Amino acid sequence: MLQAMAPAQANQSIASGFEVLQEVISAGRPLGSREVARRLGMEHSRANRILGTLASVGMLVQNQDSRYLSGPRVHVLSALSLNASGLIPAALPQLRPFHAEGATVALGTLWRDTVVYLLHANPTQDLAASAGAHDSYPRDRSIIGTLLADDGPSALWQDRPEEGSRGWAARVGNHGAMAIAVVLPKENPLCRPPRAMLSRVEAAARSISASISA
Repeated sequence: MLQAMAPAQANQSIASGFEVLQEVISAGRPLGSREVARRLGMEHSRANRILGTLASVGMLVQNQDSRYLSGPRVHVLSALSLNASGLIPAALPQLRPFHAEGATVALGTLWRDTVVYLLHANPTQDLAASAGAHDSYPRDRSIIGTLLADDGPSALWQDRPEEGSRGWAARVGNHGAMAIAVVLPKENPLCRPPRAMLSRVEAAARSISASISA
């Protein structure tokens, strides 16, 4: 996955703060300070200090067991970020036609070994209602994870025999850190030929990229 280059004198305190914050949020459950330190290979005193700072500004909160979980300012920051990027409004009209054709559709990014979805809906679900849900999935079980795992192609398709489906994914944006996915049952006529659907998914990704870059 392409990443921005670090500045010559990166602020390690800020970088560590983001690492700790993302570790707690991505865990999906409250974490104690010792577990955070262990997961990040960080000294416990340092992890504890960062966690306390994040809690003091509302990015994290502590439960009755003194474990940390997402605080109210995380949700405010998330909502503001999505609104400012224009990503969700740009993606919805591009994904709706696939969704209407019976596909499961998604918009997601990769964090370590986990795909975090900003949109994810199967054919029976309301696509717009899934916006900002931040559901996650193991990288190796998601076509978005397969695509974003390295600096490979801009798009790909793959069969998923265990699910009886075929999926397509394409990178979104100049840095290729975000992608959309379309998954259909193998018996759906739109699965053949796979290159035709791949072209459609790539075109949708380009349209999203153009919208957020305008």
